[in-house]
Amino acid sequence: MDIRAVDQRDQTWEILQPRYRVYFHDETGVADEYEVERADVDEVMAWAEAQGEGRTFVLYACAPRDGLGLLRLAGSDPNAR
Repeated sequence: MDIRAVDQRDQTWEILQPRYRVYFHDETGVADEYEVERADVDEVMAWAEAQGEGRTFVLYACAPRDGLGLLRLAGSDPNAR
C-alpha cells in the first residue's frame, strides 16, 4: 500500500450519489449482475454479502464519463486474466 498527501483542488468532477454494480460469480465463473442506486458503499457491501449464497462477488462503482466505466472497489473477477 502506498499513501501520499493530496491537494483536494486537483479533482475536476465528483459524483455525489454513485451507482454500483455487483457481479456474483458461481464456482464455474458464471455471473449474475445487479445495479444498485440510492445506497452507500457500506450498504451495498452488506447487501452483497447477504445475497451471495456462497458465491464470490465483485463490487464496482459506476463512472459515467465518455461511456460507462467501472471502478473496482472490492473483490476480484475469477474470469479476469
